[in-house]
Amino acid sequence: GSSVGIPRPLEARAVQCGGGVLRGRRASGGVVRGIARVAHTLAEAAQLQPGEILVTPITDIGWTPYFSLIGGLVTDLGSAVSHGAVIAREYGLPCVVNTRDGTRFFQSGDRIRLDGDKGTVEKL
Repeated sequence: GSSVGIPRPLEARAVQCGGGVLRGRRASGGVVRGIARVAHTLAEAAQLQPGEILVTPITDIGWTPYFSLIGGLVTDLGSAVSHGAVIAREYGLPCVVNTRDGTRFFQSGDRIRLDGDKGTVEKL
């Protein structure tokens, strides 16, 4: 198949968040409340404080040192076998992946409740 015409970006999708609760995929069980730290880059992750809940697009091996510091993990992308999910289980951290909009919906400093059993993240 061939394409004809000028490529257009996909429509911006509204954040899907009913009643202040963002839904994703359960990746590691447990419930934690804490302060969100939204980090798109490792440089931003360097601002993490102990016990904060890391909210990020996705993680790879470079993020692993922060797992001993954080209270939980929320990612925009990912599955049960993605890096963040596997490492979160190893560290016993509640984790929700594939929220799609976590880094857009939450801001650093928000108080949130991460439920790794239900796959939800709630702004408190």
